[in-house]
Amino acid sequence: MIRSVPESSTAAEAVALSREAVAGLAPERRFLGRNLSKADVSVYRVEGRRIAVKDYAARPFFVRHTLGRFLVRRECRAYRSAASSPGIAPFLGRLGPFTLATAWVEAQPLADLPHGSAAAPIFDRLDAVIAGLHARGVAIADLHHRDVLVGDGGEVHVVDFAAACVLGEKPSAFRRRLFTRLAAQDRLAAARMRARFTGRPEAEALAGFDRHAVRLWGAGRRIKAFWDWLRRKGA
Repeated sequence: MIRSVPESSTAAEAVALSREAVAGLAPERRFLGRNLSKADVSVYRVEGRRIAVKDYAARPFFVRHTLGRFLVRRECRAYRSAASSPGIAPFLGRLGPFTLATAWVEAQPLADLPHGSAAAPIFDRLDAVIAGLHARGVAIADLHHRDVLVGDGGEVHVVDFAAACVLGEKPSAFRRRLFTRLAAQDRLAAARMRARFTGRPEAEALAGFDRHAVRLWGAGRRIKAFWDWLRRKGA
């Protein structure tokens, strides 16, 4: 979820939310999706707590019934698999075919920090959050600095699992290989953020990574940049 962080580091403690709980409520804030493939996020106050509702309902019919359903289903699965992992927003449930909810607390996206201004311990905590997810069989697969949130006390949280890969209980050999590759990409993305936001040379930050993994990461970013360009052209 955009700019959301958990009220607790233990997702399993969250109380499930029903769709009726937000029906008829006016959102306190609303963040519109940046393009046709992105959901809108609305912030509501329900029974004294703020919750974030991620919803593809405003997307065109074909998009919400294909990509919207698929991404919500994938993200819900990732949140359930990540339950109790530190640094993850408590999952409050799927509220409909295009909608899911998590807890919300204000925090500052890493993307808003000036380059070179962040303290190294922030990225030690980010590495720990990623390691906790990987231990539960969840690879983020598209870790972005907009999805890394830093609290006032330096605590770190990760949000948005729309692209996540869940290993599952009985993964095939192919899925194991895919998960291993995507988990490596998570670690590489975190290392590049560390370099960018602490002022550390990127070559130094990536020195311990397999060169093939670095090349794959670069190819993936170029493909994603081209896809984003296509979406902007079609918007």
